[in-house]
Amino acid sequence: MQIKKAAVIGGGAMGGSIAHLLTSVGIECFVKDIEKVFVDKAIDLSRSIYDKLVKKGKIDQKKADELQGLLRGSIKYDSKFFEDVDLVIEAVPEIMKIKQGIFTELENICPEKTILASNTSTLSLPEIAAKVEKKDRFVGLHFFNPAHVMKLVEVIYDENTSVEAVDTMMEFSMLIGKVPIKVKNGPGFAVNRVLIPYMNEAVFALMDGEASMEEIDASMVEFGMPMGPFSLWDLVGLDVGLHASETLEKAYGMRAPVPELLKTLVKKGSLGQKTGKGFYDYSSGKKPAKEVETFLKNWWKKNPGSDEVFSPERLLAVQIRESLCILSDGIASANDIDTGMVYGTNFPTKVSWGPLHYAEENMGWDDVYSMMSSLEYLYGPERFSMPVIMDALVAGDSAFTNCSYVVDNDGVAVMTIDNPPMNTLGYKTRADVTANVLQAVADPRVRVILLTGNGKAFVAGADIEEIKGLKTIDDVVDFANRGYRMMNTIEDAEKPIIAVINGFCLGGGLELAMSCHMRIASNTARLGLPEINLGIMPGFAGTQRLPRIVGKAKALEMILSGSHYSAGQACDMGLVNKVVDHALLMDEARKFARTIASKGRLAVSAVMDAVSAGLEVSFEEGLMIESENFARVSISHDAREGLDAFLEKRKPVFKDM
Repeated sequence: MQIKKAAVIGGGAMGGSIAHLLTSVGIECFVKDIEKVFVDKAIDLSRSIYDKLVKKGKIDQKKADELQGLLRGSIKYDSKFFEDVDLVIEAVPEIMKIKQGIFTELENICPEKTILASNTSTLSLPEIAAKVEKKDRFVGLHFFNPAHVMKLVEVIYDENTSVEAVDTMMEFSMLIGKVPIKVKNGPGFAVNRVLIPYMNEAVFALMDGEASMEEIDASMVEFGMPMGPFSLWDLVGLDVGLHASETLEKAYGMRAPVPELLKTLVKKGSLGQKTGKGFYDYSSGKKPAKEVETFLKNWWKKNPGSDEVFSPERLLAVQIRESLCILSDGIASANDIDTGMVYGTNFPTKVSWGPLHYAEENMGWDDVYSMMSSLEYLYGPERFSMPVIMDALVAGDSAFTNCSYVVDNDGVAVMTIDNPPMNTLGYKTRADVTANVLQAVADPRVRVILLTGNGKAFVAGADIEEIKGLKTIDDVVDFANRGYRMMNTIEDAEKPIIAVINGFCLGGGLELAMSCHMRIASNTARLGLPEINLGIMPGFAGTQRLPRIVGKAKALEMILSGSHYSAGQACDMGLVNKVVDHALLMDEARKFARTIASKGRLAVSAVMDAVSAGLEVSFEEGLMIESENFARVSISHDAREGLDAFLEKRKPVFKDM
C-alpha cells in the first residue's frame, strides 16, 4: 500500500516534526489539534526546518515552498481530507483516555483502508485500541524525539495487527528516511526496555557509593557512549524517565526497580536541563546538584555503601541481560534490538553493533556468563538474574538469525537477509541464507520465494574482514566454494526465487541476486561488481553468471570498470526484470509472486527444471528435458483441470497432483 495522504493528530513539536517528515517525501499532510496554537506551532516548525535546509543549500526555496505547501491544519477534522486518507498518526500526550477517544473518532471518519498508528512510547497497544473495531489496521509507530533528526522508529504490533499493516509501516518508515525495527507489544517495547534499566543502574551504582556521577559518566564516555547516563537523564527529563521506569517496574518487578533518588528529584521539581537542575545543576556551568549530594549523605547513613570499585561492566550487563530477555520473550529479533540501540541511543558502533553483538563478538558468551554470575553474587539475583536463553548461548548457539522468512496465505514466502548495517555476506549470513532456502523449498506452504534485504541494502557485498583474513590459496578456494554452494542452492531450487532488490546490491550481493531466478528492483537501487577497485575480482560466480545474463561485452564492462549502475540501467541490459517505485517495491513483488503462486505447482516445477537444466546442456538435449517434463505434466490431474476450466470458461482449481 502506498501512502499518499496522511494526517497527524496532535500538533506542537512532535506533531510538526512528523508532519515535516511526511511532506519531505511528497505526502500530503493534515495536522489536527484541539488548540490552534499547537496547529500553528507544528506548521511553523516544519517551515523552520525547510528554512534551515535552504540556508544550508540542501534544497532550493522553490522546492521548500512546494513541500511546505503540502501541509495544512485545523482544530477540526476536514471530512474531505479524511475520506480517503491512507495513514493517521496520533501524537498526543501519553494519556490513555485521550488516545482511546481519538481513535474512536478516527474510525468513524476514515475509510477502511486507513492505517491507524499511535506514537505512544509507553502505553499498551491493545489497551489504546480497545475500542477500535478494525484492529488489524492498528499499529504503534514510535518516533524518537526529535523525530526529524532521530533515525529510529519502532513499528509495534500485537496479535491483532495484520502482516500487511506492519509491512506497510516498515516500508513507509524507510521511505521517510527512518530505520525501522519490528517490535511486538510489551512494556517498554524494545529500546526503552533496555535503556531505562541501564540508566537506573547508574543511579544504583551512585547510591552504592562506587563512584561519583562525573566518574560514572566519564567511564561510559570512555567506553564509547556519546554521553554518560546522568547527563542523558538530564537531557531526556527525569519526569519522563520516571514514568517509563514505573511502567517497567510494574511489569518486571525488582528486575527493573525505580531508584529512590530518581523519585526524590522528581518530587522536588528537579527534572533536568529543562528546569535548570536534575542530577546536575546548570545554573553556572555543570556541577552535581546539591539535592543529589544531600540525598546521598542521608542515604549512606542508613544504607552502607558497596566496597566495589565501579566498572562499566555493571551497566553494560544490564543492557545485555534485558536484550536477552526481550529476545527470549519473542518481542524483537537480536538484530532489531541492537539496531534499535544504535539508532535510538547511539550505542557506539566503533565498539560493536549494539549490546548483543558486543556480548557475542567482543566478549563471548562464556565471559558474559561469568560476568553475570559475578554481578548476581555482588548485587543480588533481582537485577542480574541469568536469562533463560544463556545456557543455549554458552553451549554454542548464536543470538542472531541473519535470515528468516514468513509465509502468507497465498504461499508467498518473504525471506529477509538481516545483518546490519548493510547485510554483508559473512560466514553466518551465508549459512543462514542457505538453511532458510532449503527450509522454504521443503516447506509445503511455500510456492514462491521473495528474497530481499532489511534496511537500505539488499546485500552490500562480502565481509571485507573475512576476505582480509584469508591467508592461503586453500583458504580462498574454500571461501569461494562455500559461496558457490549457497548460490547453487538458490539457482537449483525447484521453487521460483525472486530477488527483490531494495537498495545497494554490490559485489557478493549482486552475485547472490544473479543466482535468483528473477530480479525486481527499486528505482533507488544501485547495482555493481566493484571488486576490481579493491585489487581483487568477483569470487562468488560473478564472472560466470553475469555474461550468461547480459552478454560477454557488457559483463566485462561492468566488472572491469567497477562502476555502480542504476536500476534503470540494469533493467536496460537485462540484468533486472522490472524496476518499480521504491514505495511500491514489496507490493509489486508480492503481486507478481502471487500470480506465479496461483499456478499449478507441478507445472511451475516442470518449467523451472526445463529452463534451468536445459541451459546446462545442448539445445537438442534441452528439448529432451522439455519433452520429459511436458509429458509428466500433461497427464496430471492439474492438466485435465486446467484444460477443462479453459473450455468451461472458469477459473481452474489446481490440486498439485
